[in-house]
Amino acid sequence: MNEVLEFLLNNPTFYIATMDGDQPRVRPFGAVMKYNDKLYFATNNTKSVFEQLVANPKVEISTTSPKGEWIRLTGKAVFDSSTEVKSAMLESVPSLKKMYGLDDNIFEVFYLEDAVVTFNSFSSGPKTIRLQ
Repeated sequence: MNEVLEFLLNNPTFYIATMDGDQPRVRPFGAVMKYNDKLYFATNNTKSVFEQLVANPKVEISTTSPKGEWIRLTGKAVFDSSTEVKSAMLESVPSLKKMYGLDDNIFEVFYLEDAVVTFNSFSSGPKTIRLQ
């Protein structure tokens, strides 16, 4: 898991794919942290990505490095409304404090259940790891 977190932090714009009915939707994200041995991500409940994750929690995340390496991280989004995890996310990604607060009723965090990551590069074969 640390290897995945490090890759995401070193390549801070990553892309999350969801389904909107039968139409894939992809958008950039940047907030990630490790908490209680899980990777957590942040969003808000006024965005279409939130509605899509509630309707179909299967998600895929991808990013690439300047070296031509990339990951695909798949799993099931599980929302966690605890104050502790939201506070940890705000501390871990301070730029979120400009947009969200603990009591704003829109800030949401989720982790990936049954997560599997595949590391890829043009110079070596894929490496797949089950995170949980």
